[in-house]
Amino acid sequence: MNEEDDVPADGHRDSSCYHYSIGLPLGDGQDDVPALLRHVAKSIEDLAEYGTADVVGLMYSNDEVNEYGEWPRMTVFYTLDQ
Repeated sequence: MNEEDDVPADGHRDSSCYHYSIGLPLGDGQDDVPALLRHVAKSIEDLAEYGTADVVGLMYSNDEVNEYGEWPRMTVFYTLDQ
C-alpha cells in the first residue's frame, strides 16, 4: 500500500460499479430524448445523497416500443466514494 493515499502498490483500488436504468414515464412524451437526458442528469446529481459519484459509463437504448411509440432508456454506470 502507498501510505499517502491508500492505493495498493499495483495501482488498483477495490471498488464496486453500480448501475441503474432510467426512462421517462410511460405515455405521451416518453420518446423525448432531450427530456430524458435532463432526467438522467438530475438523477446523477441526486446520487450525491449517497456519496461522491463518479460516472464511468452511459448506455442509450431505444429498443422498447409500446402503444405510445419508442420508449428510450439510459443506463448509468457509476462508482461511489462514501
